[in-house]
Amino acid sequence: MLIGSDTRHAVVIGAGMAGLAAARVLSDSFEAVTLIERDTFPRESAPRAGAPQGHHVHGLLALGAEVFEGYFPGLRAELEQAGAPVWDWGEGLYAVLPNGTPPPTPMGMPIQTFSRPFLEHVLRRRVRALEPVTLRDGLTVTGLRTAGPGKVVGVRVKGGDGEDEIAADLVVDASGRSSRLPQWLATLGLPSPRTATVDAQVGYASRTYSYPDGQTPPPWMGVLQPLRAPDFHKGCYAIQIENNALHVTLHGANRPQLPHTDDEFLAFAKTLRGPVAETIAHLTPTSAVRRYARTVNRRVAYHRLAGWPDGLIALGDSVCTFNPAYGQGMTVAALEARLLEQMLSGRHTRTPLDGQAFQRRLARITASPWLMATIPDRAWEGSRPSWPVKAGNWFMNRLIDTVPQDPQLYTAFSALFHMTAGPLTLADPRLLSRVLIGPRPGRIPRTTTT
Repeated sequence: MLIGSDTRHAVVIGAGMAGLAAARVLSDSFEAVTLIERDTFPRESAPRAGAPQGHHVHGLLALGAEVFEGYFPGLRAELEQAGAPVWDWGEGLYAVLPNGTPPPTPMGMPIQTFSRPFLEHVLRRRVRALEPVTLRDGLTVTGLRTAGPGKVVGVRVKGGDGEDEIAADLVVDASGRSSRLPQWLATLGLPSPRTATVDAQVGYASRTYSYPDGQTPPPWMGVLQPLRAPDFHKGCYAIQIENNALHVTLHGANRPQLPHTDDEFLAFAKTLRGPVAETIAHLTPTSAVRRYARTVNRRVAYHRLAGWPDGLIALGDSVCTFNPAYGQGMTVAALEARLLEQMLSGRHTRTPLDGQAFQRRLARITASPWLMATIPDRAWEGSRPSWPVKAGNWFMNRLIDTVPQDPQLYTAFSALFHMTAGPLTLADPRLLSRVLIGPRPGRIPRTTTT
């Protein structure tokens, strides 16, 4: 199916990370871009009601940071000047793995940490400054405007001034987990797309802390203690962020009993290995305990839907959502925006974009992150896994158990985690043999709480 007959006006539904990145790309090809958001934008950096996950630790992987920097030159420097620290992943991360903690390992992999609302605030300001872009908040998209069953020509909206219609040559659904696109497609006579879900029933509880005057921050920049079925059902993420603050997310699998109060939060942290509990015991909380449990992995097979209408594409969490534990969402959104740019710039002048081809190529982008997230999460579901899932889990567990005593393997795994290298990196016989041999007895570093 072909999208549009011109490149005059694009509408983007949703001003989260995927929507902001898409609007930035579209501003190079369309004369006008309207970015519609149901929430009212906060004046400063603050979580939005439509993005409750903003209260929790977010990570922008190294590849995602590189892509965003390309679209917003000077972004890293701007964030750093505003207080978001930059540090080397191998040197600044305290990784509490099931089989030990890797020693500091310089990797030359710069990472920047910040809160999700802060990054979104800065990107929103950058996008608003783009001449073709208009941001409209407090506006809900209620449906698609069509010219026959096979062509989308805009959206219907509802706001404080009542209902209205907005014409568009291209509509981009970036409305996230709450997307109503399957229902809208049904009104066009299309069948329901197949949807795959994997739910480890992971829950989060988060809060931020400040350092008392004169107190030195910890020697690490981030703490990572991942979950792993069936034995390691509690973990955490902690990162130093803007405003000299520490952001801590505690998480658990299999319907965990998450903390509500100050005392419960600290008590949960004390059940973990590593330095988080000792650190926060001496800090001042600056937020309430916030909980979150919408962590199911969900992938909608729009790429297999026959009869995809003209004038429409979907990306971001509208198409594929990941358990936030793996930190992939923002980076995948950046890669999808890059795909959109490539397909727009690859056309001849005034040549329509093939929307169905876009969905198919987007599915290839999400395939590897989907496996990275769902293979370990399937181990929590209780059903008997297929042999490919069992083999994948065995290999990943073996790899992670070997990492604490092998700096080269730790570096390769970190590149895979940050998506700067693909899975074939581990096919190097020198690395693969070390994974298959596994950790050597007597050489496993102990995890301490200091």
